[in-house]
Amino acid sequence: MALLIAELTNDLRELAAEIDTLLNDAENEFDTLPDRVEAHNQKLAELFAALQGETPDNETLIFLKQTQQKITEWTEQAIEERDETRQTLLNLAQGRKARSQY
Repeated sequence: MALLIAELTNDLRELAAEIDTLLNDAENEFDTLPDRVEAHNQKLAELFAALQGETPDNETLIFLKQTQQKITEWTEQAIEERDETRQTLLNLAQGRKARSQY
């Protein structure tokens, strides 16, 4: 079981690094981001299943807390991106409306 948990933890670290890279790349169009996030969620579910309801060791517990923080950061960043996109779309729509009135 410990080997499986270590393997899943490593997979999650790799996926988190990929997600961070995608989110921090201003040129990225986020084509692969949903797949990476879904893979991360699946691996996290596998990790919880591997724990079989038992309390994780300290190293795994620290990792899970760090993962929770990462997910919070990603969510906040996604909300900011969504709000910026909404504002951009609103500005474009208002610009088109103003142009059509002249």
